[in-house]
Amino acid sequence: MSATDDRLSIGEFSRVTWLSPKALRLYERRGLLLPDVVDAYTGYRYYRPSQAERARTIALLRRVGMPLERIGAILDASEGERRGLVAAYRTEMIRAHDRAVALLDGLADGPPAATDEGPPVRARDVPARAFVAGTVRTTAADLPGHVERVAAALAQRAGAATDRSQPLVVVYHGEVSWESDGPVEVQVPVGHGAESADAADGVEPAGTELYVDVPYAEVQFPTILRSFDAVRRAAAGPGRRPSGAPRELYLDGDPFRCQVAQRYEGDGPAG
Repeated sequence: MSATDDRLSIGEFSRVTWLSPKALRLYERRGLLLPDVVDAYTGYRYYRPSQAERARTIALLRRVGMPLERIGAILDASEGERRGLVAAYRTEMIRAHDRAVALLDGLADGPPAATDEGPPVRARDVPARAFVAGTVRTTAADLPGHVERVAAALAQRAGAATDRSQPLVVVYHGEVSWESDGPVEVQVPVGHGAESADAADGVEPAGTELYVDVPYAEVQFPTILRSFDAVRRAAAGPGRRPSGAPRELYLDGDPFRCQVAQRYEGDGPAG
């Protein structure tokens, strides 16, 4: 089949959409932008001029670093849903920028000394806590965005049962690094009334934990590892043994007000 006058070859379409032929073939494989016609004999691809707007939207979203799966959701969304998805990604980008600036500010005077044992460790009793939970596998690069999306979905599911006086909890059941992907459990607290109990996925019993207040500039990977190392050492100290997985606690909905905590058994001194 030959292209009609109102169709563009892949090369012509590339020139008018800012997308290379290689990118167009990738987006075709991912189902984001399908040719109008693929010649059965030659394999040549042809596009309609009206597809250029969708192609340019993909190019713009890729330019700001949006992952392909999220681009697909935006392209398939209604106008109102699209505005919400773009606004959510914009918020994530701003927070990622803030994290990067905080990291650079923290490194302005050089990295911590090798002998620095991290922030001071304290101990406290914690009451039983009901929660709704979701688990995700993610590397450190995508962790903040995944946590925010899972937490938002859980809060929506819990609705009025959400206990906003308690911190958001992120539990690390496996290692998270640039290569390792957890898993990570996000827990949104719910109240203890009968209605809230029905909404809960689980209840963590009362216990004792060690915790540190993470310095503002270190609330991100890899600098936050100093705080994990500090509570891990303290939980393995004389008269103690760790109980359960380490976690981050995010206070008052602020992504930069964070504590790292580790539950433990025993009665050895803090620090």
